[in-house]
Amino acid sequence: MANQTWLFRNFTAAEGTQGAVDFLNEAPRQGPGEASAVARNDGSVGLFYLEPGSLGSSTAQTWVFLNFTKAQGPQGAVNFLNLALRQGPGEASANARNDGSVGLFYLEPGSLGTSTAPTWVFLNFSTAQGPQGTANYLNLPARQGAGQVSAMARNDGSVGLFFLEPGSLSSMASPTWLYRNFTAAEGTQGAVNFLNEAPQQDPGEASAVARNDGSVGLFYLEPGTG
Repeated sequence: MANQTWLFRNFTAAEGTQGAVDFLNEAPRQGPGEASAVARNDGSVGLFYLEPGSLGSSTAQTWVFLNFTKAQGPQGAVNFLNLALRQGPGEASANARNDGSVGLFYLEPGSLGTSTAPTWVFLNFSTAQGPQGTANYLNLPARQGAGQVSAMARNDGSVGLFFLEPGSLSSMASPTWLYRNFTAAEGTQGAVNFLNEAPQQDPGEASAVARNDGSVGLFYLEPGTG
């Protein structure tokens, strides 16, 4: 939407995931695809979000956070997302950390209800495969569309990818998933500036991770629809 702007906010370990959730639930509240958050190992949170949020003062859906231990892992998170009432596109922002644990921000109740299609799936891409391997995968038919991807490009070059299958873009060649890394010098502001350039990425068209070292890993659909 042309009247929305990408912004970034960091929450300290003291503010934590609860602080991020409280912020997302303040009016005007962020709706599906309007928040991309990473809950880091140290308890801090990096949040990219679109402002103003489309939910306004509605309380029909609420942002919630869950942490999955290493023992539960990505499979535990996938199992949860596929429980009724299931999260639909843009209703989950998940990060699979290096230690096997997962931080999940999600909108409740999910819009897929008791439907069994599409389905949440997780794939890990090694350092050798990296972000490019992930982007290549996302551009295979049936391709993932807006809100159907939540990806974490880690410091070591590997990627943890949660996605809805089958994707809504099918065999369409456009838009295309791309990846860009922003150095610590470019930082979160560089990523925000990029996302706000025309054609701007709209809800669900960006999945960004702000790392502890100040760098940012960004998967995005190009061209954006904004």
